[in-house]
Order: sequence, then C-alpha cells, then structure tokens
Amino acid sequence: MNNGTAENRPSPTSETPDELAKLKKELLAAEVRLAKARATVTGAEVDIKVLNARLRALVR
Repeated sequence: MNNGTAENRPSPTSETPDELAKLKKELLAAEVRLAKARATVTGAEVDIKVLNARLRALVR
C-alpha cells in the first residue's frame, strides 16, 4: 500500500478550475480560523498573567 505517494495522487493538471477555487477558499477559511484561535489563545494568556498578578498582589 503506497498511500500518500505521487503515484496515488492526481496530478495538478487533473484538477479543474472549480476544484482549485474551492480548495483555495477552504484554505483561506482554515487560515482565518487559525488566526482567530491564536488570538483567543493570546487573549487567554494575557488574562492568566493579569489574574496571577492580581492574586500575587492580594496574597502578599
């Protein structure tokens, strides 16, 4: 079984323009989702730092 080899993949020229446009649109949507997820993570990290600083200030 040669899954993932060049033999099993369609050649780039066998893709239709509609399929390529669909793939580009899906890729862009995935990139947007990734950017949003990264922003969410960054926001959560900032929240944690702020809450930790407030906690330390109260405990001291």
